[in-house]
Amino acid sequence: MRRTFSLVTFAALALSLLLTAGCGTSKRTAAVPRPEGKLAVAGFSNPIYNWQILAGYLDEEGHPVPDGTLDALDGILRETLQRHQVFDYITPAAVKQCEDVVVFEESGLPKVSAWKYWLGVGKCMQVDLLLVPQVTYWRERVGSDNGVETPASVSLEFYLIDVKQERMVRARYEETQVSLMENLFTARKFADRGGKWVTATRLASDGIEEKLTELGL
Repeated sequence: MRRTFSLVTFAALALSLLLTAGCGTSKRTAAVPRPEGKLAVAGFSNPIYNWQILAGYLDEEGHPVPDGTLDALDGILRETLQRHQVFDYITPAAVKQCEDVVVFEESGLPKVSAWKYWLGVGKCMQVDLLLVPQVTYWRERVGSDNGVETPASVSLEFYLIDVKQERMVRARYEETQVSLMENLFTARKFADRGGKWVTATRLASDGIEEKLTELGL
């Protein structure tokens, strides 16, 4: 009898959390004031070696993301900035020109640190701020919307570099989707995703939304 009661209570609590989450608004407000100054936004990159990342380390080296992933993430990033009404920035296509210049200038020299490289790109662009997004882990779900053998999992890094002050702010997003019963605290996400198992691209989209907001963008 006690076991039956506890299961009923648990189910009721889960349902209550899910309904509460579904009734809330998904509108976000920036966590900090919007950064001031001339902004450039780099396209997503996929570091596969530790010397290519700006902070931390990779769990495993040498594992690139699938073809087409970076282009898809660039599109989501552009749409998210537009939705957040961030329009006045130098685009990834323009930043790429300075990325090529810095690579050329460093050719023949020992590998430069990721920090020195991206700071050099920012100085080449003559901007105050440079946003550098990176995807460091990508695992697609194995299964369907209704059930999976392996859930999707992603890790994203966002670095907002203050070029003149030579410092940066880091925002990290890491998620492996779990079911509602595994973690009741994810009830809002569970409701927002229609109670389904989502793709890695959907996880990444949520991460871009969350971390741009955290950075004030």
